[in-house]
Amino acid sequence: MKSCVIPCFCMLMFFASCEKGPVVDPEQKVDPPSGGTVGTGLNNELLLKLVNDTRAKGCTCGTTIMPPVVLLTWNNLLASAALGHSKDMNANNYFDHTSKDGKNPGDRITAAGYKWTTYGENIAAGQPNEQAVFDAWLNSEGHCKSIMNANFRDMGAAKDGRYWTQVFGRQ
Repeated sequence: MKSCVIPCFCMLMFFASCEKGPVVDPEQKVDPPSGGTVGTGLNNELLLKLVNDTRAKGCTCGTTIMPPVVLLTWNNLLASAALGHSKDMNANNYFDHTSKDGKNPGDRITAAGYKWTTYGENIAAGQPNEQAVFDAWLNSEGHCKSIMNANFRDMGAAKDGRYWTQVFGRQ
C-alpha cells in the first residue's frame, strides 16, 4: 500500500533536541551525492550530512521521542523532483505542496522517474542557508518527523530563489 507523509511548513516552532545514541547500522554504506547531475542550488552533501547525523542519533520532534533510524542515500531523481517544485513555487509565487496545476509530491516524484512505495516532502521559504532551513524543519514537529521517518531510504533536495524543497522516498 502506498502511503504519503506531507507535513506543511508552519510558523509554530516546537522544541527539538537531539541526544547521542547509537547509530542503527554503523556498517551501512552512505553514498555521497553523485557528481552534480542535478544543479540543486544548495550544498547537497551538507544537507544530507545534517539529516543523517540527526537520524543516526535520534531526536525529539515536538513531544515525540524519535529513536535512531537508518541513514539516507542521496537520490538525484528525488533532487530533480525537488528542484522542479522549488522552481515552480518561485516562478509562480506560491507556497504549497500542491502546485497550481494540481500536481502533488507523488505526481512530481513519479514524473522524475522514481518508483516509490512511500514518500514525504518538506518545503520552506526564506531561510538563507542549509543550516537555517534544516534547523527550521527540525524545530517543526511534522517536518522533524519526516526527517526521522524510518520508512524513508532516499533523499533529494533543492532550492530556487527563496524556496526550499526536501523530498524523501523509498522504492
